Amino acid sequence: MGDDLTLECFLSLLDRAEAVIDKDYLFEERDGFEYSVKEIEREMETVDGFEEISSCHKCNACLERSIFAEPILNPNPKILFVSPMPESTGIFSSSSNDYFMKWLTAIKLTRRDIALTTLIKCPVKEFTKEYADICKEHLRDEMNMLKPKTMVLLGQSVSSYMLRRSGDMDSVFRKRKFSVNSIPVFCTYSPLDLVRNRALRVPIWEDLKFISSFLGEGDDK
Repeated sequence: MGDDLTLECFLSLLDRAEAVIDKDYLFEERDGFEYSVKEIEREMETVDGFEEISSCHKCNACLERSIFAEPILNPNPKILFVSPMPESTGIFSSSSNDYFMKWLTAIKLTRRDIALTTLIKCPVKEFTKEYADICKEHLRDEMNMLKPKTMVLLGQSVSSYMLRRSGDMDSVFRKRKFSVNSIPVFCTYSPLDLVRNRALRVPIWEDLKFISSFLGEGDDK
């Protein structure tokens, strides 16, 4: 207990020192800063979990891993988006990320409302069941930690693997509600699919409206 109080006082003193250095004369007029050691410990646990995943050596995908794509792991997100695998050194390329951010805006969500991760954690040349079978335990751990209200699977490969169904996106996966570990699950194309085929704008918009209507119903309950 004494150590916790010392840490909280130290963090508060750091804020005051930074205010003096930055000549922030309004510092005293702001509401007091409160620190919770429990929150800090929780954040450390999340970081430790990420470091464990990023140092995984259970398959040969790690041999070509240069930079690990860090997920967005906001707790209790409205949606956990699951992409098949990192597109390069990031979960999305610049073009894919631009589309993804527009999707969030379209359904009135921000980065703080969502979590984003991949099924296969390392950048690999193609999605394979071998890699997915090894990485799925990491995704399961993230789901248990984050406790998302719903999940959206991005693309046919991750949709087919997670839901254990075969078939194309339109006839099997889109505009339907599934369930994984009692979590409502929806499917749509990935941002990379849209980069490759701009004609997918219409079906993706339909999917987003379908998902958004479900979120709206959940908020009313």
